[in-house]
Amino acid sequence: MLRAGLWLAVVALLLSRPVVGAVLEPQEGYRLVAQLVAGEPKDAKAAAKALIAAGDETLVPGIVDGLFFIPGPKRAPVIKVLQQLTGEDAGGRYFDWVEYIGTRKDLAPKPGYDQWKSLQLRRVDAGFGRLIYAGVPARIRLEEIVWGGVPLDGIPSIDDPPTVPAAEARFMRDRELVFGVHASGVYRAYPRRVLSWHEMLNDTVGDQPLALSYCTLCGSAVLYSTPTADGRRMLGTSGLLYRSNKLMYDRATFSLWSNLTGEAVLGDEAKLEMALESLPVTLTRWQQWREAHPETDVLDIPELKRRLGREFNFDYAEGAADRARKGVSFPVWRKSSALGRNDEIYAVRIGEAAKAYPLEALYRTPVIHDLVGGVEIVVVSDPVSGAIRVFRSGGERFVPGADSGRLEDAEGKVWRVEEEALRLETAAVERSLERLPGHVAFWFGWYGFYPDTEVWGAAASRPD
Repeated sequence: MLRAGLWLAVVALLLSRPVVGAVLEPQEGYRLVAQLVAGEPKDAKAAAKALIAAGDETLVPGIVDGLFFIPGPKRAPVIKVLQQLTGEDAGGRYFDWVEYIGTRKDLAPKPGYDQWKSLQLRRVDAGFGRLIYAGVPARIRLEEIVWGGVPLDGIPSIDDPPTVPAAEARFMRDRELVFGVHASGVYRAYPRRVLSWHEMLNDTVGDQPLALSYCTLCGSAVLYSTPTADGRRMLGTSGLLYRSNKLMYDRATFSLWSNLTGEAVLGDEAKLEMALESLPVTLTRWQQWREAHPETDVLDIPELKRRLGREFNFDYAEGAADRARKGVSFPVWRKSSALGRNDEIYAVRIGEAAKAYPLEALYRTPVIHDLVGGVEIVVVSDPVSGAIRVFRSGGERFVPGADSGRLEDAEGKVWRVEEEALRLETAAVERSLERLPGHVAFWFGWYGFYPDTEVWGAAASRPD
């Protein structure tokens, strides 16, 4: 961490470009903010007086960033400045003010804020300077990006993991949850207890490059296709968050990507408005996945522990990662009481339309027909394995079949529930209905990004 005197000097140097701002010039404004949050008491007091006199609200985001580094008992003078500039009392915590900033879409930070934000994050880890810098292309508000508590790559990704056939996986327990993937004719399972520590996995299944991004804070594991013109896109954990959702980064361009939307949100790829293609992934129990796909392989936990787990002292026992981060939360300003904050939903997005299906409701109603974004779908749930899959219905109507993994249409024909499609089983001519992407998430995390989402079974999802 930079010492206060050196840091103030760096601020002056970095913010010396001649940009005209509101009320206070950027260089003077950020100099005063730096003195307020890191200067000697006398200088901080003078800076507070000057900032209040200027009434320049465009400096509020910068002051909130600096608030993070001030111990709680010493925040009162800075909180007073924020109250005076905004006319609001958002509370005494840093996260309280981050949420306030989120509600103020009209509050644009003073020019030079990208440099200021970069400097703040580099006080934590110099590597963050490769992600946020002067002039960085952005599709999200830099003001809402917060540090997640680890440095760049502080949570190590799993790259090209070792696997073993199901018959050799004696370390797996029947009822444990796995993320099941099917690509290029290959079935693979990734134990959730492992992804709960690593959160990011890059693999090639068959000949399909994939990335499984698991944001444990908002309960969303999303599978993305990652081929590029010259190979594949390798993703890592940036250590930064946006609305309590992890920001991934790619190791080629150091652009930031949203775990939940798959969009490039910061950096060169954001400038190109790039987005990753999401693919179906099945969260289910190992026993049912193995029985349905006996040819599957599974991530080799003992071998992974020898290669990586011991270095980071990870305990791959089920629930260990959840216990380690119990009580950890980050700011999300968009909130809705339509469901409980951490209620689990199955999230479906088709085009611009988003819909949330409460898991409890799905397990009570194993076959649901619906319309999302003008597309007729059928959501198929298995309360025994926990698996949920969504398919285009093509106008067909289904009821649960006599056997697990089977549906019957209105004519009594049997359809198999498969990973890639819903397939007609009793017909001379093959017919199938495409599977669509979807994933489990906590309600608060999904709503933070998709406030216009519909909730199945609810009249409306009204915000608080």
